[in-house]
Amino acid sequence: MRKIILKDAAPAYWVYIGKRRGGWDNFFDRPSSRPSEISEHFSKLIIEGGRVVSEGRRLQVIIPDLWMGYFHGDLVFTFFAESNLVKQEAVVSTQEPDVAYYYDAWLTRCSTSQLNRLYWLDKDDKFQQHTLVSDLDLDYVPLQVHRRTIIAEGNEGSLALFPPPHQYFFPRDQTINYANVWYRLYRINPEPGAGDLFSFGIRQTTRAEQEQWVPLVNAPPGQPQRMTLFWYVGTADARQTFARVSAFTHDDRFVSLPGRKTFTSHYHLSQTMEARRRQMKSYRPEFVDIFKNMNVNIAHLMDFHTDGHPVDTSQLRLDELRDYFEETRRLSDKDLLLLPGEEANAHFEGHWNLLLPRPVYWFMKRKQGEPFEEQTHGTARKVYRTGNTEDMLKLIQREGGLAWQAHPRTKGSTGYPDKVKETPYFRDGTYLGGGFKALPSDYSSPRLGERALNLLDDMNNWGLRKFLVGEVDVFKIDHTHELYGHMNINYLKLDRTPQFPEWSEVVTALKNGDFFVTTGEVLIHSFVINGTTSGGTTTLGAENEVTVEADIEWTFPLNFYELVWGDGGKTYRKVVAVPETAQFGRNRFEMREKLPGARWARLAVWDIAANGAFTQPVRLSTAK
Repeated sequence: MRKIILKDAAPAYWVYIGKRRGGWDNFFDRPSSRPSEISEHFSKLIIEGGRVVSEGRRLQVIIPDLWMGYFHGDLVFTFFAESNLVKQEAVVSTQEPDVAYYYDAWLTRCSTSQLNRLYWLDKDDKFQQHTLVSDLDLDYVPLQVHRRTIIAEGNEGSLALFPPPHQYFFPRDQTINYANVWYRLYRINPEPGAGDLFSFGIRQTTRAEQEQWVPLVNAPPGQPQRMTLFWYVGTADARQTFARVSAFTHDDRFVSLPGRKTFTSHYHLSQTMEARRRQMKSYRPEFVDIFKNMNVNIAHLMDFHTDGHPVDTSQLRLDELRDYFEETRRLSDKDLLLLPGEEANAHFEGHWNLLLPRPVYWFMKRKQGEPFEEQTHGTARKVYRTGNTEDMLKLIQREGGLAWQAHPRTKGSTGYPDKVKETPYFRDGTYLGGGFKALPSDYSSPRLGERALNLLDDMNNWGLRKFLVGEVDVFKIDHTHELYGHMNINYLKLDRTPQFPEWSEVVTALKNGDFFVTTGEVLIHSFVINGTTSGGTTTLGAENEVTVEADIEWTFPLNFYELVWGDGGKTYRKVVAVPETAQFGRNRFEMREKLPGARWARLAVWDIAANGAFTQPVRLSTAK
């Protein structure tokens, strides 16, 4: 028997448009600070026809003539076989230069005669229910929620609305929850029982509580932006629907994989200075439980970036390092290892991250005549002093550590590592490569983080064995935040979580390159090229052939997988669309490709929400 969940509703959009300054990769921008350049536009759809396209297990309904200020294009609905998931998109482009924007999306003309109760998980992880009642609800109501979802429920079923879990959020220095869903009852029907009208959907904001930069989303001229709103519709009640939507992100957790441990990097949480303010009295900061609840096994912290006294050359610096080591030791346990790293930004160019395999005391300055290494203050404590690039590299080599470029080609690393690609320290094996983050944001791309992915390909075309480490790069997190949307994770080849005070296994796993980076929804259980895992070296087969084998698991239906390779000069890719994939699947994919002249290759997999995973490159040589 057919049930009507909702009828006569209409999709709607609103865009906030400003101007980009400083180039597409610039993070240090805030278009909203220039009001004269801002315009705001509601969508207008002129329906004169449409078309239906079927591919694989998907069907698209395409309606042309959608307008939003500078933007023009199509309204597209994608339906998936045997799924309650619907993807609504405004596929629109602009010819205006330097556009930076964001969008809100919603359903309007929804009737309380069909759906009259709203549900959400609030920022304290408590379910909330609200019944829409006449004029009590006429105000626009933004909601701070977890899992980015709002659900309308009626007697026949429910409808959830939610954004792409990662792509929707443009980069910020904070993960503050800015209320990304909303509702509004906007029309009271004078006829009793006929139903009032309401809207509900997703939203962003230029608001910034504890941060200076709000760069918004890039819209390069002529590149179709895909402004996505997901629906999940069915006869289940709101609680069941919420559970099914949450499954797409594993309840905002990173699942355990055999032989792998989850590693997250680049958090400026100022834990040391907070502990010192508390006179080193034991307490449990919120981030510990946040990491544990997300199944993070190893977290690479970076205190002393905007706090403490990192360039001090007295006992103060040593005391702060001592307390840093003590705090990370105290808060670590058998399931969570906190690593005391630094975004040191001394001696090497741009901003860079430091990971040493144990607690190491060091100064960022060395005067003429001072020793590079010494025992200090009558103790067995070894202390390094670094006065230049050579000292810094020698310290990392001697201690068996790693460095890599933080936020390469943007922020404080604009122009790097390109400018230093010929330097001894960058070419050294202890300089791992760069950090990966979805920065900048551009909804025209089916991938996240192309700035960093392009660097990965370039570094390997330079003839260097370099990798990308997923980084988050945020300041302060608490239980109310929207952390998952801004995160990625590294799955390292480790059988156990190392324990304080020695974690050389983490360094080894990163240096070997046998790890993959993911947003969490796509998992690479195994991957080899000609039998060799990522980070390794193999030989091209007969006629320069490679065989790529991968065991992939996913939640959202997949968009495509791709083999990316380079010949030392150019980067190439073979993209394989997979419209036959359904939601929540696992499959082994195999490719046989001839790659004449190839020196390296890697695999990436991306789904319909721009969630994805990628391997580190395998180096290729020609058979002799």
